[in-house]
Amino acid sequence: MTTWGEYYHGIASQMALFGESNRALVAAAELRPGMAVLDLACGSGLTSLAALEAVPEGLELYLLDNHPSMIAEAQRQVGDRAAAYYTADAAQVAALLPERKLDRVLCNLSLWYFREPEAVLAELRKVLKPTGRLCFTLSGTYFNTTGGVVSPQWALMQALHRRGDLARALPGPDRLPNQRSIEGTLKGAQFKPFHYAVQAITADAPETAPGGELYNLMRLYPALPGADHQAGVERTLAVLPAVADEIAALKPRWRTVSFMAQPNIDPGEALRLRFGDRLPGDRLPGVPG
Repeated sequence: MTTWGEYYHGIASQMALFGESNRALVAAAELRPGMAVLDLACGSGLTSLAALEAVPEGLELYLLDNHPSMIAEAQRQVGDRAAAYYTADAAQVAALLPERKLDRVLCNLSLWYFREPEAVLAELRKVLKPTGRLCFTLSGTYFNTTGGVVSPQWALMQALHRRGDLARALPGPDRLPNQRSIEGTLKGAQFKPFHYAVQAITADAPETAPGGELYNLMRLYPALPGADHQAGVERTLAVLPAVADEIAALKPRWRTVSFMAQPNIDPGEALRLRFGDRLPGDRLPGVPG
C-alpha cells in the first residue's frame, strides 16, 4: 500500500513548482561544507535533495516534519546523508536542537502556513547562530507577488466559488500578505530581513490537463472536499475541464517569493553571546567600567 509520503514524492518530485523553487532557495542560501542546516517542514526531502545537489558533502543536515510518512519517505530519499530526522511540530525545534547551532534554516512553500508562524519564528531565532540565515519561500497563490497577477490555483478557486462549489473564495491580491507585511512580522519576531525576490516558475503543459502543474497540485491538495483525500482529488479533477477556459482567460502564472532574514542581535545580547554571564560588577574587555 502506498503511503502518503510516497504518493506525495511521486507527484511533487515531477513538478516545476517544487523543483525550481527549491533550487532557487538553495542557491540564495549560499550553502557551504561545514554548515549546520535545518530543512523545516521537509516533506519528502525535496529541499534537502536540492541542498545536497549543490553541496554533495560536508553539510550537517537536519530534517523536520510533523507527518511520520513524510519523514519516512525523506529518510528513504536522503538516507544517511542527513545527521538526524525529527517527526515533530515546527514549534518544538528549539527543544530538539542545541541553542545557536544552525547556520541555515530552509523552508520551501510552508512557513507562513503554520498555524502560528510567529511562534515558529521565535523558536527558530533560538537555534540560529547570530550570523545564521532563515531562508524561505511562499506561494503566489497566497501572497501578493506583483499586484493583480494571480496563480492558476487562485484562479481555479475563484472559478469554483463562482460555480457555487466553494462557499468562500480566496481574497483578492490586494488583501493577501505582501512584502511589507511579511517583513513587518519578521521584524516583530526580532529578525532582520535583507533579501526579497520574485521567481517565475516555468510550466509548459496545459494547466488543467494531466501532467499540468495545476492538475498535479490538485492531486496533492484538492480544492474540493470529499469523503477522503482520493474522493476530493477525483471530484476536483473532474471539474477542471469545465473551468479550463475561465482559468486561461485570466492568464495566470506560477510565482514564488523568497525571503531571507538574520536574527536581529542588539548590542547587549551580542555582548552576552560573546562573553557569557558575568557578575554585575565585572568589567568586560574593551568596555569602560
